[in-house]
Amino acid sequence: MPTHQERVAQTEKAIMSALVAVGQAKPLNQITISDLTRSSGISRGTFYLHYLDKDDLVTKMEAALTTEFQRLLDGGIEGTMNPQDFTAGRPYPVIDQIVALVAANRALLAFLFGSNGDPGFVALLTDKLQTAILGELYRVKGTPTFRRDLPKPYALSLVTNAIMAVVRTWLIGEDSLPPAELAQVIMRALYLSPYDMLGITSRGANSEDGRQN
Repeated sequence: MPTHQERVAQTEKAIMSALVAVGQAKPLNQITISDLTRSSGISRGTFYLHYLDKDDLVTKMEAALTTEFQRLLDGGIEGTMNPQDFTAGRPYPVIDQIVALVAANRALLAFLFGSNGDPGFVALLTDKLQTAILGELYRVKGTPTFRRDLPKPYALSLVTNAIMAVVRTWLIGEDSLPPAELAQVIMRALYLSPYDMLGITSRGANSEDGRQN
């Protein structure tokens, strides 16, 4: 027989799955508790034993993800500005860890990152990533500055979007790319120039690594 803690976990998982399922057809701000109880088969009374309302449900789920994301950044951002890791083909450990977090919560994050999800949550994660990058840049250089010919807001946006856009593409697409390869894609997005990604060399010829048959 399941323990009380196991029953609580099962119920909360069912409610979360219902949120994702209903979110395939309805925007987050239009989803009701009735939608969730019908989809999950859980009574309204049971729902209210776990959450005050739908906003409380979403807040708690997003807070748990945000807390774990911040923990990974706090523990792994140091050393992520060493290009030797890229040339050696090794994703930064923190990239592997973030990808693992995303993969473990793919269905929920696909909903939150999608058109029916929560742009505010995506913006919050982006802001935390930017803050971590600036902090590591300060540690490495003694000042959180970028190239003189590239304004700071644009440079910071380019770096963080390289990560967030790859993750979003993986989440909202029907992509079977394994997490380990996704981490490699993120590393390439961080270190390769657009010309490198297009397979264009300085001579205008196809790059060997990027050539398509």
